[in-house]
Amino acid sequence: MISQSVHADDGGREGKWVALLIILILAIAALLLPYHQTASSQRVLASHQISIKDLPSVELAMIAELRLAHEEIRNIHQDSLELESVEFENVDVWPELAELKDLWLAPFIMDKSWERKGKHDWRKVAPALYQGIPALTTGSVAVILNSQDARPDVWLALDIATPAPMTVNALNTADLISAGWKQVVFADDSDSDNTDNTDKDSH
Repeated sequence: MISQSVHADDGGREGKWVALLIILILAIAALLLPYHQTASSQRVLASHQISIKDLPSVELAMIAELRLAHEEIRNIHQDSLELESVEFENVDVWPELAELKDLWLAPFIMDKSWERKGKHDWRKVAPALYQGIPALTTGSVAVILNSQDARPDVWLALDIATPAPMTVNALNTADLISAGWKQVVFADDSDSDNTDNTDKDSH
């Protein structure tokens, strides 16, 4: 008589293979996760650009006011387009500084905040283009706000001792780069937006 022992199938072998597979998947994910984060979070900036995260607090305060002012400037411009009934090809319908000051729109008004930031002399140098040059060495540096596009385009004279007032009809990024101006890159800007702004010579 032949006897044969039969082991009970309790699923132990299959369980070991499942556990091994899970461990393998977790190990691969742990190895690849840092590379994925690096690729998605790191952004390559051009030599003339600076991230808003790298700016001191005094510049951040100025930029915060400029971003709000940009929205108001765009709204005024849009209202002017809707109210006027003329051809706008050669007509400047962007708000003048006097109008911005009448609205008490920072940073263009001469208040306590204006004094702390360096007493900037603001000028509208071209349609949708505003430049502020500080009278004091303390506070924020010279700044340019370009409101031509939906997103604000801000330039800072971080490495320029005495920036000269602009006398142009449009923003020429090549001239600004040559003069040492730095373009602010916001945290929510896409890489494609940065590339487009870099490639533009004028708006």
